[in-house]
Amino acid sequence: DIYVYQKWRIQRNCITKHYRLLDNWDIRRAGGSFEQCSRALTRCAEIFQLTPPKTKAVVLLHELAGNKNQFNQMVKMAESAGFSAIAVNYPSTRKELRAHVRQLELLLNSLEYVKEVSFITAGIGGLLVRLLLAADSQWKKKIKTGRIVQIDPPNRGFRLWERLSDSKIAALFLGPSIKSCDSHKVVKIPRFPDTTEFGIINTHNRIADMLKDSLPDRWRIFFPQIGDSFLPGAKDMIDIKTWKTNPAADDKTIRACKNFLLNGKF
Repeated sequence: DIYVYQKWRIQRNCITKHYRLLDNWDIRRAGGSFEQCSRALTRCAEIFQLTPPKTKAVVLLHELAGNKNQFNQMVKMAESAGFSAIAVNYPSTRKELRAHVRQLELLLNSLEYVKEVSFITAGIGGLLVRLLLAADSQWKKKIKTGRIVQIDPPNRGFRLWERLSDSKIAALFLGPSIKSCDSHKVVKIPRFPDTTEFGIINTHNRIADMLKDSLPDRWRIFFPQIGDSFLPGAKDMIDIKTWKTNPAADDKTIRACKNFLLNGKF
């Protein structure tokens, strides 16, 4: 996604560099160059009477090998709270983190009407926002940064990914981003600016916890550890237990995100 307007989006293929326009049902409406898709979007906005976005937006960034649909329930929450919700698709298994930052900069530079943008991230999406806010980007001159919620961020790396980073099979399925999550590289990613309000949600899947408890100690280290998500400066942190494989769809996680976006605490 490099341009989003009221859930309509212009996407660029990360391999062919061709563009396509998708509507709010992910139905292809046009294809070709960016200019062709942009003109088609202008026509469709008039035909379908798309209203301008709200001045406050929330950008939602999925985890490694995820997609925007993991935030379907979170999008409804953000819209009910008075935000324009932008759940972004990015090729997390095809490029390294800094390439994703450039995609996000294109998207944020193109946002119309938006005066303030907050973020909700899952997994490596949290690292992506750290890199994004550390970059000297044009969009910062017109858009204020709001609050940020990180869900299960590998702020200190992830031991399993470190072991898998040298595996050709893992690289085939998870791509170059997995090497960016090595703990030695993650600690070099700049922290959030001091003026940024951010909170961290640690989720604990009950089934995964039971599995971990049944394993020998030498295997437990491959599961996320207490403290892996810690980052100095967090305004609030919370632990949430869930049965869901997608913690962003858990009601407790959604309520916590809403509270932090509106009040700065979970």
